Amino acid sequence: MAYAFNHNIEGAPQIGELFAESFPHFDGLIVPFEAGQEVVGEGDPTESYYLVMRGMFRAVKFTRDGRRQVFAFYMPRDICGLEPDAAHKLTIEAVDSAAMAVLPRHACRMRMNDDPRLNAALFEGATRALTLSIDHMMMIGRSSAEERLAWFLSMLSSRSAGPDPLVLDLAMQRQDIADYLGLTIETVSRTFTLFRDRGFLKLPRKRRVEIVRPDSLARLAAADRDAAVASRPAADAAELAVAVA
Repeated sequence: MAYAFNHNIEGAPQIGELFAESFPHFDGLIVPFEAGQEVVGEGDPTESYYLVMRGMFRAVKFTRDGRRQVFAFYMPRDICGLEPDAAHKLTIEAVDSAAMAVLPRHACRMRMNDDPRLNAALFEGATRALTLSIDHMMMIGRSSAEERLAWFLSMLSSRSAGPDPLVLDLAMQRQDIADYLGLTIETVSRTFTLFRDRGFLKLPRKRRVEIVRPDSLARLAAADRDAAVASRPAADAAELAVAVA
């Protein structure tokens, strides 16, 4: 399961909270990682689950010719490493200075037998993670760089644990975003600038994004092209199409 396994569900405990609550029963370790350091590599045995305690991690896969695809970003209280096979198909590595709780699978399964809330939360998390994976696949198949970046920023905003979900301090670099969205780093940078010039967001610092018009980003993220174009003159829309081509 490559996608983030933690979601805010009103009235229900989060899977990350339940794992953290049960942490003393797991005989687990909290391990610090530096930026770029590998937690688990492709082909390694699936012996543990991982709970993000601090910072950000990414799930990546490299092709034979050296290209990289980022499949997911993991934030605090996200669970990762939930792959069903005997070996990991993806590499998980730290994006910044971060920490991960390593939870042995056998201990987790024993705890699941004792706590039905954990099983229910895992099932709920799995279905929501599957929904996110479908959204990601659909987004990658779109031709518009605008739609992809708008979806990405809207997704981060919805998952933000900060005091203001419209203010994002991005831990990942532009190359990470490009490899996640299936774009070039030049296109990502150009689209950020385009959004700033259109008044969708502010970029006070390189990695700080202040979303000014969340509704506009949401329309783009939903591929509602008619609504997006109707909000600006036809000439501007034509110029925009050329800029992101």
